Amino acid sequence: MPHDAAMNHVRAAPPATAAGGVLSRTAFRASFDNVRLAIDKAMLTLGPLELTDEEASSIQIVLAEALNNVVEHAYPANEPGEVKLVLRHGRAGLLIEIRDTGKPMPNGRTPLGTHPSESQPQEPLPEGGFGWFLIRQLARDLVYDRENGENFLIFRMTVGTRAPKAGDTSVAD
Repeated sequence: MPHDAAMNHVRAAPPATAAGGVLSRTAFRASFDNVRLAIDKAMLTLGPLELTDEEASSIQIVLAEALNNVVEHAYPANEPGEVKLVLRHGRAGLLIEIRDTGKPMPNGRTPLGTHPSESQPQEPLPEGGFGWFLIRQLARDLVYDRENGENFLIFRMTVGTRAPKAGDTSVAD
């Protein structure tokens, strides 16, 4: 693997898919309507992966929770900023990257998320509640950081990892 001394890290060779594994790059103004459009676009992009209904639903839930959190919490209501969504696919599944220049996460980290208790069904869930619980249950390798005024959330979904069907001659990564 090539070594980049200036950055002091090792760069892995990109997988053998279009644009180094990148399936989609989307940038949009932070609004709930645009989140819905971005999720629709993402799901169309993922069509060739032949996801199961469960895999597709999991992706939609996690994208909706994470992107709506950016809209709701990162930017003031009257000053929506830009959100960037990148989808990459490889042997380990789908890598999702979300970036924004809004407010950082409280305490510089993602909330733990809590499962709603059946013993207290009438109480409203706290911020960082069930949505982050769902994200953490469905996603893997969750990383949040803020660098140079930009938040980034990266996580992996173990979807689209089935072996190709017999007769499929597409290039595997």
